[in-house]
Amino acid sequence: MSMEGDMSLLAPAHCAVVLVNHGGLEHTLACLRALSRLERAPGWVVVADNSPKPDEARHLFEGWRAIAAEVGQPAPERLDDEGALPGAPTVLLALRENRGFAAANNAILKSLSAERGCRAFWLLNNDAEPTPGALSALCDRLNEQPDAGICGSTLVRADAPDRLQCAAGGTFTPWLAATRHLAEGASLARLPARAEMESRLDYVIGASLLIRREVLESVGFLPEEHFLYCEDVDFCLSVRRAGFGLAWAPDSVVAHREGGSSGARSGPDGGRPERSRLVDYLSVRNRFHLVRKHRPAALPVALLALPFILANRLRRGQADRCGLMLKAVFHALTGRLGRPGGAP
Repeated sequence: MSMEGDMSLLAPAHCAVVLVNHGGLEHTLACLRALSRLERAPGWVVVADNSPKPDEARHLFEGWRAIAAEVGQPAPERLDDEGALPGAPTVLLALRENRGFAAANNAILKSLSAERGCRAFWLLNNDAEPTPGALSALCDRLNEQPDAGICGSTLVRADAPDRLQCAAGGTFTPWLAATRHLAEGASLARLPARAEMESRLDYVIGASLLIRREVLESVGFLPEEHFLYCEDVDFCLSVRRAGFGLAWAPDSVVAHREGGSSGARSGPDGGRPERSRLVDYLSVRNRFHLVRKHRPAALPVALLALPFILANRLRRGQADRCGLMLKAVFHALTGRLGRPGGAP
């Protein structure tokens, strides 16, 4: 792929899209179709499939090939389990087991590390659909902000595309073991000031996250102990500690079906999805793990939030989850992480 202008600037042709499918065939194909409409194509698109559903990798491969034929793009090639990429710009990596979201992303990142022309990695959720200019806007923002190692998009709700899910990411409050999206619910037509959002940004949400190659070479790959949820927060906290900044590209708009990749049900008020027991457990366990790992001095205060967590479950009519929440915190404190028993 040819480049226009200054070859030192980051462009979509230097970027690889990193996508994970886990039982979300319909969402993944919709995401791949949206990627085929990008104004400027990425250099690589690699999808890892770790779905528990029989034959899902085959159906995904066939669907992707059909999309490629329809738009006149190269057909993907398939690689069974981890290894060197076959040299094609589009590859389906069919993993043999589900080791978690971060591990699946890392399998792709490790395979792409041999591609020296690949200068950035766009981690994209399979339940996200970028607008045609989304990747170009991410590259432009990193070019404007050379000290930033990661850039995030303007995430909008798929069911209400005029409303923000977040401006790139959010804040992490260790004293409460809590994360919060920035500008959640704001109007897309009236975005907040970029400088203000970037000054408050503790993490970029993993639904759309562009990482410079230098970040991975300095910090390493995504932390795999979470299995699912909060790996993006953990990674960004490490990236900031290593001296890299975080940025937001307001013009990089990505529609996201929050909970689509984890199977969460839509909330009764059209807001955030209702969490399954597994997701609820992982979310609480992993947030307390973040405190223990990055701000251990805040842990005694964070534990004072536990009664409020239990009270919230009672308020929602989920008294049966109180024991699960206690177990989640205990596992975080004792380092019992990774894939929980019975995880799909």
